[in-house]
Amino acid sequence: MDSNQWNGYLTAIEAALEKGMAAKEVACSITTGFRVIPSLRNAPGLNPYHASVADVGYGFDAVRGTIERFRNGEAIPLVKEMLVFDLDTLRISEKQLSPNFDLVAKESTSATFYLIEQSRYLNQQIAENINEAIRYGKALLGPEWNVILKRVQNIQSIPRL
Repeated sequence: MDSNQWNGYLTAIEAALEKGMAAKEVACSITTGFRVIPSLRNAPGLNPYHASVADVGYGFDAVRGTIERFRNGEAIPLVKEMLVFDLDTLRISEKQLSPNFDLVAKESTSATFYLIEQSRYLNQQIAENINEAIRYGKALLGPEWNVILKRVQNIQSIPRL
């Protein structure tokens, strides 16, 4: 694949992640706001939910950083592995949103229902944008995606501190 095709896919990945990042920013603000609502302040799952939303943001930054390094001409021997690792780790981070969010949502009252529903919508948008970026990554790398994914999964299994 020539560099123009690579750049096309990388641009598509970045565009998908940019939309997801916008949703993440609003979701993060809402989760911060949950702390001032008495019924949600001590809700089970609030801290892990807020942390997992922030983790998604770090994942967006990691993918964008890998793409930027590649575009700036940095010789990265494992650029494909980094891209697959970053995108799949982002997928994993997104999966952590739902169970924690569901715990917080159980404490919803009629006064907080709108915020809960808005957060649910934003979580869905985040997931859709991440999945879109992954589809572009898979299209870019073709069958090589699965081969690389099997190799990087061993690294993903190392617990985060």
